[in-house]
Amino acid sequence: DGELGLEGLLLESANKRDGAIVEVDLYEATIFVVGAGRGPLVRESIAAVSRVASSLLAENKALIAKVVAIEKNPSAVLYLQSLKSTHRSWNGGEEYAEQLDLHYPHNCGNDIEVLNRRGGITSPLPGLSNVTVIGCDMREATSHPLLKFMIQNEEFRADIVVSELLGSFGDNELSPECLDGVQRCGILKENCVSIPQNYTAFIAPVSSSRLYSEARCQSSFPAHPEEGPAAPASGMQRALETPYVVRSHAASQTHPEIACWTFSHPHPSKSDTTTRMDIEDNTSNKTNASAEAAMKINNDRHAHISFRCDPMLGASAGCGYGALNTEIPSVDVKVKEGCEGTNVTIHGFLGSFHSVLYESPCVKSKVGKMKQKSSDGKRLSVISIAPNSFSVGMFSWFPLYFPLKQPLCAPEGSTVNCSVWRRSDDARVWYEWCAEVIDNNGNIWSTSSIHNPGGRSYHVRL
Repeated sequence: DGELGLEGLLLESANKRDGAIVEVDLYEATIFVVGAGRGPLVRESIAAVSRVASSLLAENKALIAKVVAIEKNPSAVLYLQSLKSTHRSWNGGEEYAEQLDLHYPHNCGNDIEVLNRRGGITSPLPGLSNVTVIGCDMREATSHPLLKFMIQNEEFRADIVVSELLGSFGDNELSPECLDGVQRCGILKENCVSIPQNYTAFIAPVSSSRLYSEARCQSSFPAHPEEGPAAPASGMQRALETPYVVRSHAASQTHPEIACWTFSHPHPSKSDTTTRMDIEDNTSNKTNASAEAAMKINNDRHAHISFRCDPMLGASAGCGYGALNTEIPSVDVKVKEGCEGTNVTIHGFLGSFHSVLYESPCVKSKVGKMKQKSSDGKRLSVISIAPNSFSVGMFSWFPLYFPLKQPLCAPEGSTVNCSVWRRSDDARVWYEWCAEVIDNNGNIWSTSSIHNPGGRSYHVRL
């Protein structure tokens, strides 16, 4: 493992230099990887610790990191445990020592000293990382003995929480509910940093008979595939009230995308807030303002967006997936009164997202512009599939297509209005959307019904 090459350098730096003892400032960090899956973010966290520790060597500083990987999928937990048993970089550079079976809480016992001795929350060598694998739902950390111990002892809580829960529309894979659940458990320090820090959902009209016809074709597929080929068909209503992740090709994004809403994590706490968390056997007298800040969060959203006439008819955005073509707006286009050109047929909307993974406190960013470095050297890290700030070379996400039951005709000079809601109840999250076209005289030219009211055709279970 490449990370282990730092071990000798760190020890050499901590011992002698020019025959004298050198004092080293030691920094500790606890990193929580929630929704660890099969470990890609754990590996990146280990590599990041290694890089940071290497840069600190010249300043006589050392970094110790404890990584806690939380995953609820039993198969993935077994795979993570196998990685810990075979990779020294997951064990602080030491040979693998038997670890408790942390997937099943009843096997952990109540003796925290045993957890310390057997790898539960031990500290690794400077510059390296020790990984603890825990199998549980990230939103139910209070049910796990080791996590409960960390909640009750502030020094063991997370300094950094890392996740990869983003969907094509930013929040459509329940990232807000999951990360709020983690914070609500009280396992984060008050100054904890989340990666990502925020994500913004964007939407734009799209003209594509191909996407529309493909969505209509879904009506003949089984509504519940697990019931086999004899299951009843989805039907046209369900097919056209369901968002689809698409790699748009034969499509034209007719207007520049516009932001709908933004989610940020963690929620800031107030200095005078006191916790009301009811955690069993909690003997700590310290309040948990971070947990209290996430107690009454409502993640429902509504956006009403007007797409004004675009003389270029969204030509620079192309098919709605990929970076803007900055050369197209420079083309000399003669625009008379209103928007010169033909009518446009709107077949639905494309959803995308822009996410700030980490922004240094002194860096000020503007959504839609990807700034990588400030004048003082501090950095901003972003990922995006919105055309205006597209991350070139990234193929992890494709746009989310919101179809319309009946395509809308938008005459030249018209405005397309779109309303989209993110709604939820105790068990589900879903989207509702509708659209209308206003001509250049202010008259309603065409309109659609509200799609997916009450989540009747599409929803995601909590």
